Amino acid sequence: MITAQERVLTVLARHLSATNAQNVLARALRESRTTSGPLSPEEVRRMHPALERGLRTFLPVATVADVLVELSRAFAPSEPPRPQVLPIRVEADVSEARLAARTMCEVLGARRVVVQKVATIVSELARNIYMYAGEGRIELIPTSGARPRLVVRASDDGPGIPHLDQVLGGQYKSRTGLGAGLLGTKRLVDRFDIATGPTGTRIEAEVEL
Repeated sequence: MITAQERVLTVLARHLSATNAQNVLARALRESRTTSGPLSPEEVRRMHPALERGLRTFLPVATVADVLVELSRAFAPSEPPRPQVLPIRVEADVSEARLAARTMCEVLGARRVVVQKVATIVSELARNIYMYAGEGRIELIPTSGARPRLVVRASDDGPGIPHLDQVLGGQYKSRTGLGAGLLGTKRLVDRFDIATGPTGTRIEAEVEL
């Protein structure tokens, strides 16, 4: 039976030399502190940020994204994905959330352009949490139906977003770019709801897959 390590190398070798593929995997194993024993699909998913860093040494960003999508497909679970709650506390959590969203979209059969759109949405919302609230969480909630959808819920207990009406109307942007990120997210989704105040912010974005 083919091992998880061999499946990872098979995907990497489509884009890298055998030696570079081995080096990228070895680096990812070290950085993620994963044992050298058999890998589980969940361990492979947790290695994605480290694999992404290694791949960027050899490949352009667009190709790196394609490789990560291939890995997600190679390790997609046979059962429908369950909702996930992803804590956002440190900057690395932003990448973890983006990759988790990408994986879930692939499992749900989303087109490549939709996968990238959802990854962008999650990245923007998670980064806003990290930069402006300090910590919070991203929830990924798949919905069934004639047209599958993914709900992305971002929540934190931060100080809230000032000038919200101006931000969403495109008239206001902070020096750090908060307004542009929120407005861009709103334009990418099929449904966008936000509630913000001194006790925190809750954003719910829904995308048809």
